[in-house]
Amino acid sequence: MYLAVRTTADPLAVAATVRRELARIDRDQPISDVRTMDERIGRSLAGRRFNMVLLAIFASLALTLAGIGIYGIVAYSVTERTHEIGVRLALGAQRRDVMAMIVAQGMVMAVIGAAVGVVAALLLTRVMSSLLFGVSAADPVTFAAIPVLLGAVAFVACWVPARRATRVDPLVALRTE
Repeated sequence: MYLAVRTTADPLAVAATVRRELARIDRDQPISDVRTMDERIGRSLAGRRFNMVLLAIFASLALTLAGIGIYGIVAYSVTERTHEIGVRLALGAQRRDVMAMIVAQGMVMAVIGAAVGVVAALLLTRVMSSLLFGVSAADPVTFAAIPVLLGAVAFVACWVPARRATRVDPLVALRTE
């Protein structure tokens, strides 16, 4: 049997009074496991919170790996296209135009990946709903924020090799081929 007491005072301070009154009514009634409602709710949600922490860690790891992967692909592409970039710069292309071209090509991959991810997430909302607490499975803020975050990571991952590509000396690039 459980007894829940609502109070505006400190719940643990009221516990002694409640024990005394219950003992006055029935001395043989055992009183144990006195906790606040916040503690009881916290214990009941501990498993879900642990799952969410693990999910957040793995999501952060996935975001980091995605950024590293995009950086690696764009950096490799820039390395393979050093001669082409050198020719463009030697023929008068502006460095900002070359940078914009490289970033745009990398961002196309990121946008396609984000679009596929959003569609997959929408299809998997029922599976994820059992792991969520305090957020709906199809939360529009989450579905907007995650692609924006991925886009920011992808932009930085594309911008770094693009910036390096614009620093290529056209004469050195033309001699290497």
